[in-house]
Amino acid sequence: MNTSFRFKLAAFVFAGLLLLPTLDQLLNLSKAYKSTENRQQSTLPPLHFPHVRSFVKQFDQYYKENFGWRNALFYAYSRWKLNLLGESPLPEKVVVGNDGWFYLGNSYNRVVDQHRGLLPLSADSARIIAQHLTATQQRLAKQGIRFYVLIAPDSHTIYPEHLPTQLTVSTQPSRLDVLTKAMKQTRVPFIDIRDTLLTAKEEQVVYYQTDTHWNDYGTLIGSAALLNRIRQDIPTLPAPRLTDYRIQKQRGLGGDLTTMLTVQDEHRDPVYFDIKPAPDRTARQVAEVPNPVSGFPSVRFARTTSDGLPRLLFIGDSFSHSMMQFVPGYFQSAFFMRGRHLDPAVVAAERPDVVVVEIVERNIGDLATL
Repeated sequence: MNTSFRFKLAAFVFAGLLLLPTLDQLLNLSKAYKSTENRQQSTLPPLHFPHVRSFVKQFDQYYKENFGWRNALFYAYSRWKLNLLGESPLPEKVVVGNDGWFYLGNSYNRVVDQHRGLLPLSADSARIIAQHLTATQQRLAKQGIRFYVLIAPDSHTIYPEHLPTQLTVSTQPSRLDVLTKAMKQTRVPFIDIRDTLLTAKEEQVVYYQTDTHWNDYGTLIGSAALLNRIRQDIPTLPAPRLTDYRIQKQRGLGGDLTTMLTVQDEHRDPVYFDIKPAPDRTARQVAEVPNPVSGFPSVRFARTTSDGLPRLLFIGDSFSHSMMQFVPGYFQSAFFMRGRHLDPAVVAAERPDVVVVEIVERNIGDLATL
């Protein structure tokens, strides 16, 4: 093979590689590899003269997110990084633990640094949060409304034993420890269910291994803890009992963390809980209301018979989604909203007897601006 032929072959191969991304965008050759990013990707921007500089900036962002073979390349890279090297392809988003466990990474409110003790909550910050929640409670009490705050623990807290060895959880009081101490100086019902879940996990797994959230069994345990606390103030609320639920185990699927890595088919949860409430602990969904602030619709539930039960307004994050299976059946009506703010206009419109705010542990600082 002479030098001229080798040079022409190399040039031909190089030109082909340069053309591959464009060919993919024109012919959609890599359509089998779908994006698993949980966000809306940029669209091709229009060109309007004389705003060429703005177009170039927008097109650059568009091309970074949509160039040909992008998803296929990440698909291959993710498997090489995870399966061969045992490392996370997206270490800031997903932490690869031991024994098939995955955890949320630092790109989400620096949750890893929080659990390493690198972002402590000061006593002053905790006091400000406690004062704000007390003021909220007093404002609602003037309207005859009871107020409760529920903290959904991070999986790092409930299953620290599966975290990677290089991620050492701090032995100092956690941010939630500091806030719980401050809340004990108030009369706000502050529901810290860490011990409840740690006890429950001795019997059943309570969080997904491949997902950010608690599983349905953990959700049921957390919901029962909330309901039992409300019953201390409203004894007419039915008592939650595990015997009111049919609990079955099935083979699990891949969750949001492994989906981010595109390995949801290879790395699945070993168990999925299929839980059905008894008919008298069931509420039916009667409406969905658009919520442009959160992007998730608010959901209204009602029971067939009221039985003199209270009305519930529930403000929560993604952990509250699975709670909609269990909590509404204990109230005359329930209105679930995604968000981190308690809108007085919503309170006035819903006229609840009970307001519950649920927030995940890593975001407890947001309670200062509820």
